[in-house]
Amino acid sequence: MTSSFPLGIRLLWDELQLMQAPGLYWVHADRQADATSLCRQVIGCQSAETRAALICAGSSPAEIVEGLGDVGPQALPLFSLPEDGRALMQLREDLMRGLKPRGRLLLLCAPARLWQDDVERKRLHGWLSGMKRWLGKQGCTLLIVSHGSGSGSLDTALLTEYGTLSGLVRLRWQQDQHAYEVAFWCNQGGVSANQKLALTPDGLGWQVREEDRQQPQPRNDEHLILCQKKVLEGGVALTDHWRLFDSNEALAEAGQEAQAATLVFSLQYSQNIEELTRKIHGLRRRCGKGLKLVVREMAVSLRQADERMLLACGANLVVSHHVPLSRFLTQLEGIQGQDFVRHVPSDMDPLLNALKPLRLKGVIRHERFCAALTELMAHPLLPEDGKGVLVALQPEPGLMAVQALTLCRINRDGDLATVADDCLFLFLFSCVINDLDLALNHVFRLPVDGLFRQRKVWHQDGHILDQLQKIRRQQAPEWLPAQVVDESDVGQLVTPDAPARRQPQAIRLPVFREE
Repeated sequence: MTSSFPLGIRLLWDELQLMQAPGLYWVHADRQADATSLCRQVIGCQSAETRAALICAGSSPAEIVEGLGDVGPQALPLFSLPEDGRALMQLREDLMRGLKPRGRLLLLCAPARLWQDDVERKRLHGWLSGMKRWLGKQGCTLLIVSHGSGSGSLDTALLTEYGTLSGLVRLRWQQDQHAYEVAFWCNQGGVSANQKLALTPDGLGWQVREEDRQQPQPRNDEHLILCQKKVLEGGVALTDHWRLFDSNEALAEAGQEAQAATLVFSLQYSQNIEELTRKIHGLRRRCGKGLKLVVREMAVSLRQADERMLLACGANLVVSHHVPLSRFLTQLEGIQGQDFVRHVPSDMDPLLNALKPLRLKGVIRHERFCAALTELMAHPLLPEDGKGVLVALQPEPGLMAVQALTLCRINRDGDLATVADDCLFLFLFSCVINDLDLALNHVFRLPVDGLFRQRKVWHQDGHILDQLQKIRRQQAPEWLPAQVVDESDVGQLVTPDAPARRQPQAIRLPVFREE
């Protein structure tokens, strides 16, 4: 009987590589493709004599074993489970009926949403405890590989199961590399915790990337503050350590050789966001983690997604326009002596596309509405439960949802609207629930309270996904266009049989000046 099973990740030391028997291990991957690749590598690295079994929920196990060839166990039983939390509760009984589990490596690949429901999460501790006892009696090892959204609350619940789980790992996608974050891992070699490694995939699977040892940078410019003039609101340099520049371009050029100085950029207009983001990304990649990059918003121009993009591309601090100068200077002092610790991908174009994934707006059919939002909810780089707000609006008696839709003014990329079962559904991308009333007043031309008698709001990923499934089963009006409708066309939507609407003509009225 095998006493341990390897994960198969190359260059990973045994303390994090081996899974003991009996044992219960859990790895969560941001993307389903990464979970599939990891499962395939675990199976492929096992010896021919290893007794193993693969169980998949919501997908076919044939997709994982495809392409393995002659590597791995000689015999590998494959099982499929329905994508339902109740199937997990019967897993032990099903395994006892379907195969002899003693001494086996059991690999379970399932979406994280199976444990995302509040009811299932409450049952999680009991399910894990029962599974651990069963594994101990059978002398086998279970590796659970979950994937998809819903991991934040699941991670929190699993961290408290250190007495039940033998190992807990998060596999994060970071564009040009993957972060292998070990919360804890127990085997015959001991206990390891709080480890973070960089993994790179290739044709043979995953391997640990050997980090280049960086020489410590001299910090003789740490006291310097290079600042764009508008940031100080017309003021002069505060001390001899301050250097003022006329433009962000001149400031970025001067910061090319900085090592630990503070660079403060100004942001006046929203159309300059991407250009400024590229400057910050280039400085962070060139100058390293010691440089402090700050953006001060001088007028209303930043959305939540824009601020997130600046931080992901290397900014230490983004200060809102409503923060007074005195408070801003205090925040500037607070980041002195700090190093930037987040990973910044070498290519920022995929990052820009990832943080603004929806390139459509306006009125679309409910099938495309559901498909676009389902894909958005599974996006690994967007924050969990922070991708936007879904609102269902029930019109007042006498007003149809079709009519209310003509009052929408949708200008932002990612804001979508559709109609199903005489109810208007509106999704506001990257909108926080606290700003919902302000956003709705901007979208509709008339007061919202006078148009709709009832509304319901969902802002958590799991709740939005549940509602999208209900929308799919509803009927959409036949007139709803299949493609995105521009704002200028929304007011002109008519049924196919309706006569052409007369276009108003502008006339000039004479003005008489009173004597």
